[in-house]
Amino acid sequence: MSKVRTGDVALFTGAKKVRAVGEVGAVFVNGEVADVLWPPSPGGKSWHTVYSLRDFVRAEVPYEELAELIGYAKNYAFPGQLVLEGDKARAVIEGLGITTRTELERLGAERPPARDPLPSQRTRLEQQHTPIVTFERAASTTLYRRDEQPLVTEYCATLATTPERFRSPVGLCDIYVQDPAGVEVIEAKSRTEHAYVREALSQLLDYAPHSPRPVDRLAVLVPAPLDERELQLLHRYGVDCIHRVSPGVFRRVPAPDDRRRLMKRAWTDN
Repeated sequence: MSKVRTGDVALFTGAKKVRAVGEVGAVFVNGEVADVLWPPSPGGKSWHTVYSLRDFVRAEVPYEELAELIGYAKNYAFPGQLVLEGDKARAVIEGLGITTRTELERLGAERPPARDPLPSQRTRLEQQHTPIVTFERAASTTLYRRDEQPLVTEYCATLATTPERFRSPVGLCDIYVQDPAGVEVIEAKSRTEHAYVREALSQLLDYAPHSPRPVDRLAVLVPAPLDERELQLLHRYGVDCIHRVSPGVFRRVPAPDDRRRLMKRAWTDN
């Protein structure tokens, strides 16, 4: 535990799965506190190291999927405590799509933007197979999202170019694409109701000015066609809709060209 720091990710395992994901807060050594939390058995040893959690969310990730991310045999049973570092830790964090509050604070997303905010950073879009869970805080969204990722993975498999993501002071986008048609930022949602579409729209408009390159298109990715009201909402702001038609098949419903041209100045205005 001497290597564990605030902002590290803690996976809680049992019953052959990851049952929860947490973010480490304070780490300290105090035998009295530890013994109150975990009374030692008669003649047993105390667990003197204590750590708190900044965030905690329940999860359902089978051991086989976690083992695959780390490079272990699929039947690995994850006995006891295991501390991963370096490439193995990054593989789990990126493979499960985890973004901690500490990382968001480092990027400036958890506080008013600094006078000279950190630049946007591109990162690989992992083709993970593990569904993930979203939970919200007042200031931002911590990304451990269960429902959207299979849709993202399926759509990205249809692209001719390798998609990426970018981190910025306002968060982490779902898909960042550079191809002959230009630069596109895409936000995925697992449902098509108005609240989900409105949330995706607000996220896109927030991400766009922070894009590493000026944005040519914005789009919302959904699992089914939108009702007319939701489609008109996106088109009003020059945003396309991409919906799933069948396995591996997607249809784009583009916004009117004049509306996209009108809105591009707002997308790229820093």
